[in-house]
Amino acid sequence: MAVSLGRLEVETADHVVLRYDLAGAGTRGNAALIDAFLSLLMVAGLSIGAVAVGGRLPPSLALQLSGVTAFAILACWIAYFVLLEWLWNGQTIGKRRAGLRVIGPDGEPARFIAVLIRNLVRPVDFLPGWYALGLVMIFLTPRSQRLGDLAAGTYVVRAPKPRMDWLSLRTLEPGRGAAAAPVVGSVRLSGESQRLVREFVARERLLAPRDRATLAAVLARPIRAAAPDIDIADDVEFLRRVAASLHAMGDVPPASAAVSHGLSERSRELVRSFADRESALAPEVRARIAASICATVRPERPEPAILDDVEYLRALAREIGVS
Repeated sequence: MAVSLGRLEVETADHVVLRYDLAGAGTRGNAALIDAFLSLLMVAGLSIGAVAVGGRLPPSLALQLSGVTAFAILACWIAYFVLLEWLWNGQTIGKRRAGLRVIGPDGEPARFIAVLIRNLVRPVDFLPGWYALGLVMIFLTPRSQRLGDLAAGTYVVRAPKPRMDWLSLRTLEPGRGAAAAPVVGSVRLSGESQRLVREFVARERLLAPRDRATLAAVLARPIRAAAPDIDIADDVEFLRRVAASLHAMGDVPPASAAVSHGLSERSRELVRSFADRESALAPEVRARIAASICATVRPERPEPAILDDVEYLRALAREIGVS
C-alpha cells in the first residue's frame, strides 16, 4: 500500500493495483453535515416520542423511561452509521450524496468489525465539538484518517457516481462521453507489468517507429497471456488497448488520449504539487513520484522531449509559472 499526492494505491492478492483518491476534509465535512442532519431528525423523533409517552406515566416510571430513551438514542445514533456503512458497501446517505466510500486495507468495502470500531470512536473524534479533533487528524495524517479510521484501519476515498447514457441505456465511464470507444477485454496484471504498460504508453510517441515496435514486441509477449480477450496482432495497438482496459479499472492514462499543446487542470495541479514538494524529497522518492506523474502528463504534452522525468516536470513547472 502506498500514498502519493493524495492517492491511495492498494495491490490485491491477484497483483492488481487499485487506485483511489483519498477524500479531503471539505468533502467529508459535507457528508457529515447530511448525516448529522438525518441523525438529529432521528434523535428528535425518539425524544419527542419519549416525552409524549413519559407525560402519561407515573414519575417513577417516567424517570426509568428517560434512562432507557438516552441509551436508545445513543444506540440508534451509532447504528445509523454502523448498519449503513456495513450493509451499503461503505456508504451512509451523506457519503453516497458526496460520492465517498469507506474501504479496508485490501481495497474492499470495510467489514463489520472495522465499521463498528471506527464508529465507536466517533464520539472522541467529535471532541471538543463538531468533529474538531477528527478534522485535525485528517489534516495531520498522511492518509487523511481520523482517529476512528486509524483504530479500524479504514480509509475514506472518493467513489464517483456512475453516469448513465439514457439513449443507449448503458453506464458511462467517469469523465468519458457517449461516443467514447468501448474498452475490450479483461486484464489482470502484476503491479510491475502495469507500470511497464503505463510508461510505454506515456513515452511511445517519443520513440522512433522501429524502436517503438521492437520495445512493444518485448513488452507484449509476456502480457498477452494475462489479456486473452484482447486479440490484436499489432503489439503497439495491443499495449494501447491494455492501457485502456487498465484505465477502466484504475486510473492509468488511456493510450488514445488526444495530445495537445496544453495541460488539463488536473495535470497542472500535479506539476505544481511536485514543484512545491520535490526539494524536500529524497532522490529515489523524487524519481518514483516524477515517473508516476509523467505517466499522466506526457501523453498530454510530449514536448519538451526530455527523457529525465524530474527535469521534464521542472521544465513544465517553469512554463506554467511555478518558481
